[in-house]
Amino acid sequence: MSTEATHRRDDLIDSLRAVALAGVIIMNMMTFSGLAYLTPEMREEALGSVDQLAWVVVQILVDDKALAAFSFMFGFSFSVILGKAVSSGDASARFFRRLVVLFMIGLFNALFLFWADILMSYAVLGLILPFAARLPSGVIAGLALALILAAPMTLALGGYEVPTPVPRGHTESLDAFASPEVTDTVKQNWHMIFAASETSDSTFVLRFMTLMGLFLLGLAAGKSGVLMALAGRRDYLLRLGLIFALVGFTMNLLLRYAVEPEGFWIMLKLEGPVMSLGYLMLIAAALAGPSVGWLRRLLAPLGRMTLTGYLTTALSGQALFYGWGLGLIGQLGTLGVLAFAAGLYAMLIAFAHLWLSCFPFGPWEWLWRRLTSLLPEPRIRRGLAH
Repeated sequence: MSTEATHRRDDLIDSLRAVALAGVIIMNMMTFSGLAYLTPEMREEALGSVDQLAWVVVQILVDDKALAAFSFMFGFSFSVILGKAVSSGDASARFFRRLVVLFMIGLFNALFLFWADILMSYAVLGLILPFAARLPSGVIAGLALALILAAPMTLALGGYEVPTPVPRGHTESLDAFASPEVTDTVKQNWHMIFAASETSDSTFVLRFMTLMGLFLLGLAAGKSGVLMALAGRRDYLLRLGLIFALVGFTMNLLLRYAVEPEGFWIMLKLEGPVMSLGYLMLIAAALAGPSVGWLRRLLAPLGRMTLTGYLTTALSGQALFYGWGLGLIGQLGTLGVLAFAAGLYAMLIAFAHLWLSCFPFGPWEWLWRRLTSLLPEPRIRRGLAH
């Protein structure tokens, strides 16, 4: 394969990561703005008709789908990290240290920036990847799909309540985060880390099993090269992606307007991963086109520093909405929040281009690598991912 073709394929994956990050930015900004803490009745009173419609559209098209796509791409990225660890002859030691540092970064994020951190979960879930990497790609994909399917079935068989969005109803967060004292932000972050989990067991069961499945599916895709192979068959990928997206969209509408997620109908909760995989296939097919190289080149730098983008989003959200910043929490409607998310995304793209023109890694990516090299090595130095 030529150097040009390899570079094009790398740009495609980096661009996909950047697009997945866009969805995460939108949903995180909805939480920072205070909109996600409101009950549906409170939101109906606070928002005008256009903002209410925009909120529904975002929930249908972006909500769980953003995290699902981001999780798949994180698993895909870890397959690359595992491959490099194996080639360096230090697979288990360095990979384990990377996970420890990622967990520490996630803990920092949860306490000081955004309580709904996902990095700690990724670090914990990442522990299974070296063991799974020993298996054939088809077996990994089968296990992944089994986990994704088992998530809603566990809710139905385990007698869990219907899952609801974690922030909903935690309206005390509006006052706490509006405080000009940073210590109040930290205290409320700590409170939300534990208080939210106490009342959302079903949501956490569903999310953990789904994310684990998507992680493994991303690993299988990265190990087998199937995503890049499909990108070479764009017509097929477009058709398959369209089917997944439409099926997931229909499931979402049924769940929202036609049936209650109980008994058999709890399986409609699969709409998130189904729709997100459809999105990824459609976007991959679009970005793989020969005429959109400029778009890949635009997005790829941010895709190479998604950790920096993710953490910068949390700091920016606090600076705009929290009391120690501009204090706009509870004051913007859905369209205003979307406008800010779009502006932030454009700034992150520009920053990524500027930063990577001077340095090989993003600032948080560099810190992740640096702290990894400083940690003591585990006693076992060989073999988890051989």
